[in-house]
Amino acid sequence: DEMPGLDRELVEHRLPMIPGRKPVKQNPRRFALEVIKKIKEEIERLLKAKFIRTSRYVEWISNIVPVIKKNGKLRVCIDFRDLNTATPKDEYPMPIAETMIDAAAGNEIMSLLDGVYEWVMMPFGLKNAGATYQRAMNLIFHDLIGKFVQVYIDDIVVGSKQKEDHLCHLKLSFERMRKHGLKMNPLKCAFGVTAGEFLGFVIHQKGIEVDKNKTKAIMETKPPSNKKELQSLIGKVNFLRRFILNLSGKTKVFSPLLRLKKEQEFQWKEEHQRAFENIKEYLAHPPVLAPLSKGKQLKLYISASDSTIAGMLAQDDDNGIERAIYYLSRMLVGAEIRYTPLDVYAPLTHLTRIFFFSQAGYTRSAQVSSGRLTLTSRTQALMPIC
Repeated sequence: DEMPGLDRELVEHRLPMIPGRKPVKQNPRRFALEVIKKIKEEIERLLKAKFIRTSRYVEWISNIVPVIKKNGKLRVCIDFRDLNTATPKDEYPMPIAETMIDAAAGNEIMSLLDGVYEWVMMPFGLKNAGATYQRAMNLIFHDLIGKFVQVYIDDIVVGSKQKEDHLCHLKLSFERMRKHGLKMNPLKCAFGVTAGEFLGFVIHQKGIEVDKNKTKAIMETKPPSNKKELQSLIGKVNFLRRFILNLSGKTKVFSPLLRLKKEQEFQWKEEHQRAFENIKEYLAHPPVLAPLSKGKQLKLYISASDSTIAGMLAQDDDNGIERAIYYLSRMLVGAEIRYTPLDVYAPLTHLTRIFFFSQAGYTRSAQVSSGRLTLTSRTQALMPIC
């Protein structure tokens, strides 16, 4: 009774199947007796809450994957890999995570809410569960999103530019949740805070910071001994790419290793270790990126080498001090390597971020500067914004 779930007319998770796929019945796994006891307790709880029921006609069987949470309790996850391969992808558009982070930063006060997965009676781990969850969130908060609510699946931020507005914003958000039967996990919520973790970053009034756990994971990573380990390291670094000046230039030395074929030997040389140490040294003191300010001019600084192009998006703050809001970079490919400096700047795909910010209402003009090129113009002179 505590979590009745949402009205099926609002959202309902469906499992369409790819034609011709045969059901898979996974062989049962063995667990220790103490784990089995906790699994039974959790199954009884789910049965009592009517989140699950006994199957009468079994076609698909998926194994339980017990996961011990930080508080010592057990979460019953399911190995849905076979079922997910037989389910077509739900193409419902998901929010752009970086956009949500940009929008959530710059608030004087905020509350971070954590949704409870079970309210939809939809098991965690299904291929399209995230799309169904996001569809429900968009329907519930449709007219509040972008004003003072940001929602990415089950992560919700209610942010207020002025402290005195926050209780009103929370009230409106809670009324909407109550109307649709949406429950939050109080143990994972933070109310009236000036800073908080959102989508892997720390957001606050002054901007966006790197989560120390993310940099710690990189600092503690041992030098890769194979291609797979290098790919994992690059993935961790790329997550923080918006904070890193000329990341492509810092990682280009790894490109030959990433192109190795199975039969080729992986050799981690001094040049690779030196580049790795440079990245760790940079991330020891990463910059704090400024929050975007609507209506202010964007500045884009760009530079190019023989193999990379890099840039920095910036804005002046209220005190007239220029602050970085985003670092950009990428490798030059194909014929771009033979371009002249001016030709290299022109097709910079990252200029689409100026286009995006313009569409979002953050700016109507931009200044582009480089060592050989300086342009101050309306954004329309660089690319159309309508």
